[in-house]
Amino acid sequence: MKNVLVVGAHPDDLEWMAGGTVAKIVSEGGKVHLMTLTNGTWKDASGNYYRDKDIAISEAKKAASVLGYTIEHLDEPCLDVNFRDALVVQVLNRIDKINADTIICPWIDDLHHDHEMTARIAVSASRRVPRVLMGMCNWYVFRTPFNPNFFVDISDTYSKKMAALECYESEMKRIGGIWRKYHDNITSNYGLMVNVERAEGFISYKYRL
Repeated sequence: MKNVLVVGAHPDDLEWMAGGTVAKIVSEGGKVHLMTLTNGTWKDASGNYYRDKDIAISEAKKAASVLGYTIEHLDEPCLDVNFRDALVVQVLNRIDKINADTIICPWIDDLHHDHEMTARIAVSASRRVPRVLMGMCNWYVFRTPFNPNFFVDISDTYSKKMAALECYESEMKRIGGIWRKYHDNITSNYGLMVNVERAEGFISYKYRL
């Protein structure tokens, strides 16, 4: 994995599903680019902003600097991402531009609409990419279990993953305790499964050696 394209729905998706993995890839000389389909802006039913565009993009840039990846936003409406061929083409163009050999995206069976649609878009663009890994972006109970079959040892990069997540101050202030507890538990559990201290788990859509 030398030229990796992460396709996410929201600015913090990369850190959630693959922050430690991305830090590991970068530390080993690889390059990672994040294409986020939305700018991360979202508000409640009353129209009150939890996170506006300027804050979301500022936080994302800070996280990117911690982990060492480059980033772009396509500005689709948050919580209303829909499958469109035009988005597939944009992902295809980015794949060609960076010569991506690996795609990391959300799990296609995620209950969150934006995550599911993002996965469909990424997979549809992946026909010439030999490796596609899907990660989990939340702690929900899913329609079908998320059973990872591909693990990355992040024992040495877990602290960077969490430092990058801490950059999303607007979300950490609102719900950070759950984020910290979840990642502490799940990375330890996945690490136990593969006999390391901490690991991130993915479902391999395809993986060519």
